[in-house]
Parts: sequence; C-alpha cells; structure tokens
Amino acid sequence: MNNSEFAVRLTDVKKKYLMGKVEVEALKGVSLQIPIKKFNVIIGPSGSGKTTLLNLLGCIDIPSSGCVEVCGQDIARLSDKQASDFRAENIGFIFQNFNLIPVLSAYENVEYPLLLMKKPAKERRELTLKMLHDVGLSSHKHHRPNELSGGQRQRVAIARALVKGPKLVLADEPTANLDSKTGQSIIDLMYKMQAESHTTFIFSSHDKQVMEHAEKVFEIHDGLLMEERGK
Repeated sequence: MNNSEFAVRLTDVKKKYLMGKVEVEALKGVSLQIPIKKFNVIIGPSGSGKTTLLNLLGCIDIPSSGCVEVCGQDIARLSDKQASDFRAENIGFIFQNFNLIPVLSAYENVEYPLLLMKKPAKERRELTLKMLHDVGLSSHKHHRPNELSGGQRQRVAIARALVKGPKLVLADEPTANLDSKTGQSIIDLMYKMQAESHTTFIFSSHDKQVMEHAEKVFEIHDGLLMEERGK
C-alpha cells in the first residue's frame, strides 16, 4: 500500500500525562497504519491506551513524541483552530453514551454538524432527512433523546457522524451501553453504512460482535501494539 491508502499513520507515538505529580505513559511508542475505507477495530483491556489513541486520531489531543498523521495531516502541526476545523470537516464521532444534545430533536441533532459547516438550508434539510431515513428514524425525527430508546439514540448518533460525509468515523465502545440484541442491530447498521459510504471506521471495543465484523484488528496492551491481524 502507498501512503494514500492509509487513513492513519502512527510512527513511534508516545503520550504521557501528569496525574497529580505522577507521570503516566499511556502510549509507549506505537507505530501502525490503518487502511482507508475499512472496518477497523482497536481492542485491549481498560487502561491499555485505546481511548488515548482515539483522542489522538480525533485531533482532540497531540502526541508527546512521534508522528500522528490523519488523512495525510500531521496533527501536531495544527493550531487549535486548525485542529477544530479539520475535525469538523473530516471526522465523525460515535460515543458509548451517545453525546446527543438533550434539548434538540433527532432531526436537529443530525443537522447540527452541517450548521457548524455553514451548509445552505436546502442542502442541510436534504442531507439530514436522507440520513434519518437511512438509519430508520424518519418517523422519529421530532423526538428528543429522552423520548428515544438506547438503540434509537445510537442510530441518531450514527446519522450525525455520517451526515457531513467524513473521511473518518471514530467510535468509542459504541455498543457498551446497549443490550446484546440492540448492540448487534447497531453493529449491522454501522457495517452497512460503512460499506455504502466507503468511509473509514475505527472502533475501540471489547465487543466480540464488533470484532467479528472487523476487517483489521489492532490489539493494544499497556500502551503497546501487541498484534495486528486481518487484511
């Protein structure tokens, strides 16, 4: 593969945090390449460095040393505003606790990223209605999050992540707060949406159902890449 076939490239990435007066090394020199347009999963026990890694890929944080390239961009070279703009244009997020805005309807939550990108009203409406249809929630578009089930809320979150056509979708334990049947339906939906949109998906997960769908698996323990498998 050449460089353009990777959504993410990490080269000897280390990340340290101060916890009070103690320095904690969350990542200890990780190098990996995550292919574009695939269903990728990062696995590992709690405290292994998965969330730290996702925060770097989402341009929420920068490495202590090493290089993190996301969609060809060295994230450490971005100013705070540039990082924010880059995130808005290129990255969608799906969280285990959904992170929907409680006072907004399903429609308004999905439309919100398009408002931030200053898309015209007609385009916003068309894209939002299409995404709600694609995730099976057209009839729930006026419902607020507290009027939706956990699975429905996660469907709204998926629609919100994909509505702007991102190059990369990051999903942090997206099925952790769902029962196994609902979780399976959400995984099936994300797999279908990924195949149709040709977007790169990167999950962190303990869920065996997620791993079964994975085209590439990266296993992390104690801040180190232990194994990668798949295509």
